[in-house]
Order: sequence, then structure tokens, then C-alpha cells
Amino acid sequence: MRPAATVGELRFHVLGPLEVLRNGVPLPLGGIKQRTVLGYLLLHPNRVTATSRLISALWDGPSPASARKMVQNAVWRLRKLLHLDEEHAEPEDMSLQSRPPGYLLRVDPQAVDLYRFHELVAQGRARMRDGGVAEASRLWRQALALWRGPLLADLAEAGVAWPELKVSADTRLDVLEEYFDAELALGRHSAVLPELLTLRRAEPRRERLTGQLMLSLHRSGRQSDALDVYRAHRAELADQLGLDPSRELQELHQAILTHDTALHYTPLPGTVQARPAPRQPSAAAGAASPAPDAVEESAGLVPERKEVSVALINAVCPAVPGGGDPEQVDAAMEALHEVVVAEANRFDGIVAAKLGCCWLVVFGAGRSHDNDAMRAVLTVLAVRHRIRARNAHPLHLRAAVDTGEALVRYGRDGAGPPTVTSAALDRPQSLLPLVPLDEVWVSEGTRGQTDNLIGYQRARVHAAMWTVQGVRCATVRGPRLPLLGRADCVRALTDLLDTDAVERRVALVVGGPGMGKSAVLEEFERQTAGRDPATRPLLAHLLPCTVDDSALRVVAAELSSCCGIGSWDPPGTARAKLWAMVERAAADADEARRLFERLLVPLGQVTHQEQAAGPEEVVAAWCTLLERLAAERTVVVVIDDLHAADESVLGLVGPLLGQEGPARLKVVAAARPELFLRRPAWESAVHVTAELTRLPDTVVAELTRTVLEADGVRDRPPGPVAELVEVVTALADGNPMFAAELARMALRRVGPDPAAADAAPDERPEAAHAMLPSAVGRALAAQLDALPADLKAVAQDAAVLGEAVRPEDVAALRDQRPSDAGDVADALGELVRRGVLMAAPADAANTGSFTFRQPLLREVAYARLPQARRAAKHAAVARWEGRSRAPGGSLRPVASELLRLGSVVQRLRDAARTGAGPEPGAGLTEGTPLYPAGAGR
Repeated sequence: MRPAATVGELRFHVLGPLEVLRNGVPLPLGGIKQRTVLGYLLLHPNRVTATSRLISALWDGPSPASARKMVQNAVWRLRKLLHLDEEHAEPEDMSLQSRPPGYLLRVDPQAVDLYRFHELVAQGRARMRDGGVAEASRLWRQALALWRGPLLADLAEAGVAWPELKVSADTRLDVLEEYFDAELALGRHSAVLPELLTLRRAEPRRERLTGQLMLSLHRSGRQSDALDVYRAHRAELADQLGLDPSRELQELHQAILTHDTALHYTPLPGTVQARPAPRQPSAAAGAASPAPDAVEESAGLVPERKEVSVALINAVCPAVPGGGDPEQVDAAMEALHEVVVAEANRFDGIVAAKLGCCWLVVFGAGRSHDNDAMRAVLTVLAVRHRIRARNAHPLHLRAAVDTGEALVRYGRDGAGPPTVTSAALDRPQSLLPLVPLDEVWVSEGTRGQTDNLIGYQRARVHAAMWTVQGVRCATVRGPRLPLLGRADCVRALTDLLDTDAVERRVALVVGGPGMGKSAVLEEFERQTAGRDPATRPLLAHLLPCTVDDSALRVVAAELSSCCGIGSWDPPGTARAKLWAMVERAAADADEARRLFERLLVPLGQVTHQEQAAGPEEVVAAWCTLLERLAAERTVVVVIDDLHAADESVLGLVGPLLGQEGPARLKVVAAARPELFLRRPAWESAVHVTAELTRLPDTVVAELTRTVLEADGVRDRPPGPVAELVEVVTALADGNPMFAAELARMALRRVGPDPAAADAAPDERPEAAHAMLPSAVGRALAAQLDALPADLKAVAQDAAVLGEAVRPEDVAALRDQRPSDAGDVADALGELVRRGVLMAAPADAANTGSFTFRQPLLREVAYARLPQARRAAKHAAVARWEGRSRAPGGSLRPVASELLRLGSVVQRLRDAARTGAGPEPGAGLTEGTPLYPAGAGR
């Protein structure tokens, strides 16, 4: 009996030219008659197709007398080619059977791309009906990606004109329109705009497509273009059919004319509603007015205070006098637009507007990251790098980047792009004309958040701005701190060096922001460098992503060390040393020449006659050389921030997780847990995972004392410094970066006004959240934004309520009866499981209550609410309870004590200068705990 697996490996592709693959290898399908019979049977699988229908499919008109014999011959050849004979087939096998009055092709629908397409489309529509807009869009995109051209394109080109071909083409267009609706509802108008423009030219009469193009152009800041599309569509309908556009399209045209703000978040008329319908206010007694959430949902947008970074990019064509031909300029700008959108998506930015030759890209308006300023600068550098590499148009870029607080409004469930109001949007616009060509300026705020990775110098024209020099080859770090509590992690990495086993080649240091991943890598490198030279491995470094020529500088340094090339070596000597290593390590002469040509580039030894390679090609050549060198000695590639790496860098790591590549090539990398969102299979495949969890309080306290001692502040128990350490330890929540930043902040804040520290929260001139170290605030904001939208809203409501959070109080804020707080209790329980909340200390007043496990996260969650929204929420709780709460509950003592600790530090310094000892406990309230038991632990 023939094994079923022989046929089960067949795959049939009809979405495009007809193609049959066995084990991924195309099969020769023979002449047109044979291909036509197979194509028709694939359109009608698992049911009998009469021979007469096959004859009609083969001949459009009178058929020859031998037509039936020709069909039989075609079927016989197909059986022989595909091994689809019926004599030895099991009932479940693929087979081509003779069944009166014709033939039956038995095939698994999953093996035919057309039926896989229909299955994905149905799944997407089901997800859309359930409100899963993003998931529906992903499924539809996956379905559309199966198309390689028109259905059975090779047969259609030969004259086949079956009705099924036209129906399938229309079905694909319908799915495309549904996909565009979903993308527009998610605010991705810029991403789909190029495809909409192309498709609209091919299908000018599809009104739904026309409306989607108009809306996408409008949201991209191209209102005049959107109106031109409508006018052209209306004129075509009137001239050719004597019709007017549909009512929905006319209403969209009118909304664009009047600049209706609803177009920024409302789906097209007649499409699936991506946002849930506004809830009706509760009719419960005592509810004098709708709760704040109900009012915001009826308006469609939710406001939030956030820190954003803004990049304004301007393209200039200096070589074209008078601006050049508009069509040529438009073609260049369209090509550049694709680059800007691609790089913005790569770094999770939003292209908020495009006006002429300018693009406004916003970071942090959607989901906040702790490094949004860095993402903004890297995006601009990446766009400039790609434009320089193309050399297709004489384009030059200039850009300005700024960072600041903003009021962001976004649709619930992610429907529609967010709107941003901030001075950070205006400053780049005013500065851009001053920026010289090919320069990138950033503000002081942006530089302060990025100068550990980006090199800067003062701008020549504007002293308050900084010019980007490029990505640093090595990260600049602050004062070196002892690596405490991470000895086991370092040991796990160094153990990797003592084996050549294939199953121990990749080690990851995994942890959240500030948990000390880079410090663990540094200690690993220090211990590795201290090994005996005879057994010491070759250490090599890779930058995670390429946005400029910094990757070349890194490879140059590594290559010079590896080849023994000194700065004093003349060019001929440097080339000879490089060639000696490449020739010895390469697999063959062709590879040696190829590697040599590419690796000459970072050494600066390329002559005018030699073809220069780009940074990506150089990095690829360097990786290949490292693989070859691993046959001689152990090679360890060190990569920081692997979660943000380019696909090419991830491509180096992936094969090592299997059985590919030399055993002595190893990778030691640091990454955040989001790496496993990009590569889910890696979570279980990584050979060694050193997970950095929260440090014990004793270790955090020791780290804090080290920071204070580095500034000359010595611990004198039982003085105030011991209490400062206690407070910082509680607030740090086991995060070493939090502890160091909080301690340094206390040292910087010297001599505050004691009256200001004791003032009511709303009477102090400085907002409490502004007292947080910038890095700590950004990390906590990113943690908050990582929550699902519904849980994030519950967490912010909990931040309003104060020390003890009860489900019935949260229900009052969400326009529900306190007696019907079951759903809220479930949400609070989920926040406990995610480590955001914990059970409040048990007493008679707080039974069944919750509190924030990390007090500073509560501060950030509360500060993100606009002031009017805070007041409305406090009023809503007061109506339900019959009493009022102070804004923020007992939250503000956190900031007050931090201010006081700064005063203590100042008195300690004054005492050190005068030789007098500090008063024990000066400036602190004795015996009063700052936080509930267990908070911050």
C-alpha cells in the first residue's frame, strides 16, 4: 500500500499562477489542457465534476470530437504526476477518482490556498463581530498575503474566462475593503495609504474604496487631495453613468469640508463600528449626573496626561532649481513617505501628519515606553540613513526632536489615532527653518534622556539645542555601582564558556527596565577578559539595530583587535593582516574575496575602484567571519537590548537555538521580556536564561548606602540617613535603577522650603509626579500602559480613591451600582495577579480592600489623569458615599517625605563642613510609618 504521507505533502496554489508543490518543490504540470483540468477540479474539490463541464471549461465554443478522450488523457497524466491514483488510496487520502458522470478530486482543503483564504476571512469576520478589530485586521492581512496574483493567472492569460475567476477577484476586493476599514479604525491610515492609492486607480468605481482613500488622506493632513478624489469620482459617475455619489460618500465629503473632528476617530458610515456604543448613565438613586467615564465615552475620546517625544522631519531637494517638476517631486516624496512610515512603525511611532515635504511623528501618544525620546531620535537617523543609501534622488533631510508633557486624547479600544496637544509639537516647527541640511537637532529634554546612547554637540546656530552626531559605539553609563545580588546570573553566563555542547550556546539575561541587565553583561565581560589567554574566548559585540554608520565603527574596533591591526599600521599592512585572517577562516576562495571586500569598509581601506558595502552588508560579513573563526576557538557574541534588534541580528541567534552552526559560537545577550512577543518559540528554546527578579530589601538598602557614600554622605545610625535608606528601599520595589535614581534625586534636592513640604498637595507649586526621577517615572508609565485598556482604567480609578480601594468605590467611578461590583472585583483581582495591587492591611475599616503594591506607580497613575477628570471622579465617589475624599487620598505624603529627605541631606552636608554631628532623626517624624506594611516590597 502506498504511504498516505506521499500525497499529504502536496500543496496546491491557485491564488496566482497554478502551482503544485511537493515538499516545497514545484512540480512540472505539463501543457495547458492538463493545467486547465487540474485548475477547474481545484475550484470544485471533494465533489463530482461531470466530464461535460470539464469539456466546457476547456473549450469556449464547439469542442472537437476527441474532447472526451483528451480529458481522459489529461486526468491520467495528472494521476501519474501527482500520484493521485485511486486503486491503492485510503478513503482519507488525496486522490483523483473516476466517479460517474465524471471525476472527483479528493483533497484536504488546508492544502489549497484558496480555501485557507476563505477560512482566514471567516475567522476575521467573527473576530470583528466580537469587537476584536486588531485581531480581525491581522487575520485579513494574513489571508490577503496568500494571493500571488489573479486567480489562476496563467490560465486567464491563456484565454480562460470562467465565472469563478471574476467572483474570486470581487471577493478579494471585498476583503481588502474590510481590512482597510479595520486599519483605519486602529488609526493606521498612513500605513494603508500607499496601497489605497494604487488600488483606487485600478478600481475607480468602488465607492467604499473611494471613501476609505478620502478618509486616509484627510487623516494624513492632505485635505485638498481628499477633496480632489471626491471631485474626480463624482465627475466620472456623472459622465459615464449619469449618477451621483452615494449618500454616505456625500456626507464624508461634507465632513471633510467642515473639518469635522469626528473623522479622526469615527469609522466610515456603514462600516463595522470599532468602538463600543456609549453606555447609558445608570438610573440608580443619587446619581445626579453621568459619571465621568460615561461623559467621555459619549464624546468618543478619553483624555490623559502623558510625556511624548515629537520628531518633525523635512525633506529638501537642493539640486533641483525652483523646486523641480511637481510630478518628480511627488514621486520622490511618495518614496520617502514609505520610508518614514516604515521606520516610524519599526520604533512604535505614529505618523500624525504629512504636509508637503514635512512629516510629524509622535512617540508615546499611543503606548508609552521608557525610551520614547530614544525611539524618536533613532527613527530620524534611520530615515536619513536609508535615504543616503538609496542615492535615487538628491534628497537631504533635516529634523528637530523635542520631548515634553502633552494632553493626549484617544478612542476607547484603540479606535482612531490619538490627538496630541503639547508645546513639544510647536517648538520643532519654529526651529526647523534654522536646522542646517543633513543635521538633526534635539532639545535639552530629549538630549538628557538619550545622551547615554547618542553623541551630541552644541548646535552652532541655536545654543539651546543640540546636534546629533550619531549612535555611540558603547553606552555611556553613570558612576559604576557594585553588582549586588546578581552573582548567580553572572555564574550562569560564565558556565556557558566551559562547554562545547551544541545545546548550550545561547544565554539570555532577561529583566525589565532598570533591573541591571547591562551591568550583568559588563561583569560577565570583565570576568571573561580576566581568564587565562590560552583559554580566553574571542569577545565580539553587535549593536542591536542599524540606523547610521555606528555599526561600522563597532566592527572596525572589533576587527582591528581580532586581526592585530594597530592605528600605526600603514594601509598595505592593515590589508595584509585582514586578508591573512579572512583567507585562513573562509570556507572557500570566493567567500574569502567577498568577506575581504566588505570588511575593508569599516577599516577605511576601500579604494575608488572597489565597490563599497553598506553597514548591513558589513555586519553580515562580520557575523559570517565570526562563524568561521568559531571552528578554531570559542567566539562569544555579546548583544545588549536584543528585544529591539533588527531581524538580521535575530537571524544570527535563531539558528544557534537549534543544531545549526559551530558549537563554539555562542551568544550572550540582554533583553526585556517583550523579546518573547517577537519570538514566542524562544522562551522555551533558549539554552540558558538568567532572569533578573526584584532584589531583596537588604540588597537594595546596601546599594542605596553605596550611592550616598559615593557623594560623601556617610551613614551614622540612628541618624536621618538610615531613614532615607529605609524610604528609598520601600519606594524602589527591588529595582536597582529605581534605588540609585531616588537616592541621587534626594541628594540633588537640597534645601527645600519646609513650608512647601508640609503644604497641601494642591497648594504646592511643584506637582508631586514631577518630583520623581525622570527615568523612574518613564519606566512606571510604560508599566501602566502595558496593561490592557480596561485594567489600566481600573488602576487609574484605584489611584484616585486613596489608600484603601474597595470594589464598590471603583464601581461608583464607572457608573455602576456599588452593589453590582462583581466585574470590578474581578478586575482588581487581575491587577493583584499582575503585581499592580495587593490586599490592604486587614483591619475593621479595610476588609476586602486593596492598595498599590508600588506607591510610585500609584503616583504616576494619578498624575496621568487630567485635573478636571480627577475632580469629576472625586465628586462621583462623594455622591455615592455621602462624603468627600481629599484629592489623591494619602498619596502626597510620599512626595512630601522625599522633599524632607533632601532637607536632611543638606543639613548633613552643612554639619560635615562645620564639624558638628547631625541631630538624630532631624527633619523626620519619629515613629510614623511612611507606607503600609508590605508596600513596595
